[in-house]
Amino acid sequence: MSIARSEAMPRRPLTALLAWRLLVIAVVLISGVSGVAVAAPTACGEAGTTSIARIRGLDGPPVAEGEQVTVEATVTASFPGDRGLNGFYLQSRQPAAAIFVYAPDLDARNAPRPGERWRVEAHTGRYREQIQLERLESTRFCGAGAVRPAVLDPDRPDAYSGLRDRLVTIPGPLHVAEVYNLGRYGSLALARGGRPFHPNNGVEGGRRIDLLLDDGSYRRDPRPVPHTDAGGVRRAGDRVGPITGILAHAFGRWRIHPVADPDFAAANPRSPAPPAHAGLRALQLNLRNYFIDRDGRGPPTEAGFARQRERLRQVIRRLDADLLVLHEIQNHPAAVENLLMFLNADQPPAKRYRQTLDARSEAVIRSVLLYRPQQLALVDSGRHMADVHPRDPVTGRFRTDSGEVLRVVAAHFKSRGGCPDAGDVDRGAGCWAERRLHQSRVLIDWLGETQPSGGSAAAPTLILADFNAYAREAAITAWRDAGFVDLLARALPPDQRYTYNYRGLAGYLDHALATPSLLSRLDGVHIWHINADEPAYLGREAAGIWRSSDHDPMVVDLDGAAP
Repeated sequence: MSIARSEAMPRRPLTALLAWRLLVIAVVLISGVSGVAVAAPTACGEAGTTSIARIRGLDGPPVAEGEQVTVEATVTASFPGDRGLNGFYLQSRQPAAAIFVYAPDLDARNAPRPGERWRVEAHTGRYREQIQLERLESTRFCGAGAVRPAVLDPDRPDAYSGLRDRLVTIPGPLHVAEVYNLGRYGSLALARGGRPFHPNNGVEGGRRIDLLLDDGSYRRDPRPVPHTDAGGVRRAGDRVGPITGILAHAFGRWRIHPVADPDFAAANPRSPAPPAHAGLRALQLNLRNYFIDRDGRGPPTEAGFARQRERLRQVIRRLDADLLVLHEIQNHPAAVENLLMFLNADQPPAKRYRQTLDARSEAVIRSVLLYRPQQLALVDSGRHMADVHPRDPVTGRFRTDSGEVLRVVAAHFKSRGGCPDAGDVDRGAGCWAERRLHQSRVLIDWLGETQPSGGSAAAPTLILADFNAYAREAAITAWRDAGFVDLLARALPPDQRYTYNYRGLAGYLDHALATPSLLSRLDGVHIWHINADEPAYLGREAAGIWRSSDHDPMVVDLDGAAP
């Protein structure tokens, strides 16, 4: 491939060429219109070109793959080198059409730049079913050009295909719906009108749009991580916009590669831990696979496991709860003992924990209920063994110094994934919704049958559970119908009712339910949003509390004791 300036242009020193380019771009920006008159080389503008629309097949069948063509058009974006897309985009005015030029031999020093017009001789090609130009024969600089970005309405995905590879702008504002893949692929999921919530969460929110904010690259693990602030932070719920960039379709998704850094606003900043509480504090947290074996779930290395343990310990110690309901622990006594020893290390006797029950079911993971013996006396404990439960719910009754008793239940219901081919498939409430409903009904009945007084909803009981169901799904409605109170819905504003973010939809799969007899003792309910809003890569690479799990910790504060 040859990279050539037009022979009609005199050879300039590098500084002069840079000044020429800056002048060209300035003229384009000041004019704000297409067709800026700049003297072009004699080789530019000659006959023999093929329109981009013809190559793409916008007015007939596309040009066959492998054909040599000549295109003259304006550069709208350039992402050179293997840290970018290894090429640049060309766009024509009439008819409006654009195409990607794959040019891996170009780098930031000699790649065409936005606002320049170039004449390119190359071959037509395909990459992942996308039409592009490749195998460049020659390029010629033809002066200045200008392209006005088309306004993209993100609520009209049916119009996206007509703007493929073109320069577009979204006026905004938009919201960041999800940051899960930010560290892995440099992309963010977007929404209109605020944070989107799962429709079964019972909360009005924004709307997801079928568009990712990408980073001008398809490489994995970009470093530094794009779209973050000076402190390296970007969270779901933040505002962004306007965005101007190239609308592309790759890996099954529409995405926009910005040509300038978008403006972000930290609309959802990191928050401090809930304030200390003088009464009785209960904490629920899904530990996301606390495994002491390195050949199964959890971190694959000892260093990763050490980091996981330390991060979880920091979270638990900051919240300083007297009761811990913890999920996704390896179902082996040694794993629970490992966790207890780690949490109790260097702690005074009043802060140390003990488990209620050392019992095993056949599940791979289990829930545990831990308590501080110097604050609570264990009256009795048990587990609910039933075929409907993949993991046995665990219960404990505790007596406080005043002699009052509280019953606590820890449960982790069937997950929403791993759909069967038929039967209990996803009908809007995730896979296995019928089983989760059955689990709720069976557990409610068992709690009523095993109360010493023979009562059910009248007895003082606190349920802390990862039910894998949202608030308006049948598995949760069954608890309200049985007289239990949804503490998160009672205590928190709608926009704070989430502990999890899945595919850009926030909601609470984790629940705090109580019998009405506990409400007079309720001092506070908190969700500390340290995980759901944070990108997944922090869990693998970072220290500290942020993204120490995938669920947010949930706290219930009671006034000293249960009634």
